[in-house]
Amino acid sequence: MCEIEEPSLNNEFEENTPSIVVFGDKSSGKSSVLKRLVGLPLPMGSTKCTPFEIRMLQTEEPLRKISLRYIEDENHKPTTPREVEFANITDLNDEEIEEKLREAQRYVRNPSINAENTQLLPDSDELTFTKNVVCVTISGPDQMHSLPMVELPGIVRDEESHENFLLSLVKEYIKKETTILVPVFQATSGIATQCVSRLAREADPSGLRTVGVLTKMDRIINYMSDDEKHLELATFVKGQGKHKLVNSVYVIRNPSSVRSEIFEDPDELEKATIEALKQHRIWRDVPSDQFGLNNLTMKLNELQQRSEAQERPETEERPETEVPSEAQEQSSI
Repeated sequence: MCEIEEPSLNNEFEENTPSIVVFGDKSSGKSSVLKRLVGLPLPMGSTKCTPFEIRMLQTEEPLRKISLRYIEDENHKPTTPREVEFANITDLNDEEIEEKLREAQRYVRNPSINAENTQLLPDSDELTFTKNVVCVTISGPDQMHSLPMVELPGIVRDEESHENFLLSLVKEYIKKETTILVPVFQATSGIATQCVSRLAREADPSGLRTVGVLTKMDRIINYMSDDEKHLELATFVKGQGKHKLVNSVYVIRNPSSVRSEIFEDPDELEKATIEALKQHRIWRDVPSDQFGLNNLTMKLNELQQRSEAQERPETEERPETEVPSEAQEQSSI
């Protein structure tokens, strides 16, 4: 483990590359969405109190590694940003990767502890929530885009200080004009009661860089007679109504548990959920391209390319202006 010697490269990558930020209430299903998007066994549950950044890069050799980025100390005071390598996970299986990620989470929540040579004490952390980041780099010849994705801790309301910290963290990440916002809504709660809607609208009033995700629709299928609820959700997915999003909303079916994830194919689960929804008259006119992970991925790629195109004129080098020679100056007089 060692400190990365050229942090400026990482800063430049983050500054000039559009990023996708996934955020939502606690237990909204955002970790499962990101897990399916990047194919990485991200930890889920109450220990998820740190931002996760997934960097996908196209390189000749495949590599997966974890690094830790520290930007605050054990008192939440800003420090000089530094990033240290933590683990090479290229050859690890999913269970081992998840264990390493959980360990990395604990180290960034204990910034005074040297991750290289100091063991963590069990269940004793300096910070409950932190701005320090667990970074995962996924690179190889199959990666088509240099694209960072960030998942933020779920917003909790059990304590005001925790809620305020998390709201501030989300606002900080989504304010950049090139950031693509992915607010995750859960179908089991009213759309108006989920604060991600307000956060997205405040950061992106035009809605042009926001695409919504609706999870937990499998729990609504059992209530086919609740026309009011189905109408609210179908209208939301179609990009209509009071809470409409310009880029609309995508219905994603995540595995309902770790056991379900092991023994059932997420794509098949999603297909079955979509077919069941389409049996309800309210959902029959919802466009098919608003369902499923593949359609969400295509929309994110579209928004990323649009964002890159807008950013490119500012980052491309301009040709230097030629300085006229003395002879040219005299001939023009």
